[in-house]
Amino acid sequence: ALPPAKRSEPRVAFASVVEMGLLAPGAALTDEKRRYKATVRADGALSLNQMVGSIHKMGALAQGLPACNGWTFWHYEAKGGLKPIDSLRAQIRAAMKDAAE
Repeated sequence: ALPPAKRSEPRVAFASVVEMGLLAPGAALTDEKRRYKATVRADGALSLNQMVGSIHKMGALAQGLPACNGWTFWHYEAKGGLKPIDSLRAQIRAAMKDAAE
């Protein structure tokens, strides 16, 4: 069977990652090249240089771009190096799928 298309997968809010304890408030996120650093807030927003917003908005602002996919832009420090926060979203989706079956 083919894997489901990304679009058909359940939407996951970044706040869920924090609520489920996969990232703690105060955790630092960075981009793959470690140029930018943002801090995870308890409400699931990111703070970056006194600005606060979604993972997408802060990723776009950091790079000076109109838009950004925050899930693939922001990375967290994991065993063995940086990992995209998208890997945490995948964990939540897998848990949702298990709960639904």
